[in-house]
Amino acid sequence: MVKPQQWFDADMQQPPVLAEPSKQQTLQRLLQQQFPQLENGRAWFIRFKQSDCQCERFVELYHQSFAAQADAKTMQVVTLDLAKDAVDAETLGFIREVIPATPSVALFSPQGEVIYFGPYHQDGICNAENSYLEPVLASLRQGQELTVLNTLVYGCFCPIQ
Repeated sequence: MVKPQQWFDADMQQPPVLAEPSKQQTLQRLLQQQFPQLENGRAWFIRFKQSDCQCERFVELYHQSFAAQADAKTMQVVTLDLAKDAVDAETLGFIREVIPATPSVALFSPQGEVIYFGPYHQDGICNAENSYLEPVLASLRQGQELTVLNTLVYGCFCPIQ
């Protein structure tokens, strides 16, 4: 079992490594190898989780609700379970470099840019009212350009193993 942390420590990056366009492109390429069904031209909602992380229980219901309501014509929703899915060493090494902890989300625009990276929420059980994602998703639906890379939060997280 992955031991949860209640906050990030000195290993946290600010600004996040994922702010670099080359890192975003590498992550996109590795995700497309992992999930060949991901198509360019639609937004990608990637959930990074570790099923053995106790913190996952705080976002599970919100994620299920979000995934069920997502418009499949405009957004593809996938989950990469780093504890269960077969992830090659290159991909896992890179994910450890750019993603400090789970549960977390990367949202790519239809043009392939990361427009959100970070947790679902801060503190407590995640829902539409306290989700960091809701304003970003609303901006995406309205065609507004927005980039939020959020790694400075307090909550329940597990470092990538």
